[in-house]
Amino acid sequence: MNSNTPAPKLSDDVINQIKDFPFVHNFYDDHLTEEQKSLIDELIPNEELRERYKNYRLCEECSQPNIGAFNNYPWCQSCNSKHFQQDFNKWTSSNKEIDEFIQKFQLNATRYEEVLEWIPYEKFKDIKYLAKGGFGTVHKAFWVDGYIHSWDIDQNKWSRYNEDIVLKCLNNSQNLTTDFLQEVCTVVCIYY
Repeated sequence: MNSNTPAPKLSDDVINQIKDFPFVHNFYDDHLTEEQKSLIDELIPNEELRERYKNYRLCEECSQPNIGAFNNYPWCQSCNSKHFQQDFNKWTSSNKEIDEFIQKFQLNATRYEEVLEWIPYEKFKDIKYLAKGGFGTVHKAFWVDGYIHSWDIDQNKWSRYNEDIVLKCLNNSQNLTTDFLQEVCTVVCIYY
């Protein structure tokens, strides 16, 4: 698809006809009548939209098919990008290149695993030294807020999952370059 071409969307008429169909993640075929399944196939000719609807249902905010889900928590790229943008002025790494790098990842995230965040040091507890390497030191810590996994529409905030994590403290990190950030991007992308 051309980057200037708008992403396909469901019309209001289609949304109104399918929005109340029963849905249980991973049990799509067991909860719809044959008539409902046929109607979905007829109303949503775009295969990508149809599969997103079948697998992830409609976003509660924009009523378009979600792009993914985590343990039944839906992910709407369009709405989540807006939520990230609203928070851009609430944090900074004090490095414009790093901020822009993180913001780009947030705007393009299609699932929670792709979200990068700037986390202030005080958001980590129980920090324990593990090892020293050539580029810095490695620690174990508890991330108080935890990582984002979805948007909680009722509470109007990110739902998070907190857990122990590994921190890598880099030597001379104030001298990070765009090349280094691209290297991080390459490594991060390889794992997904």
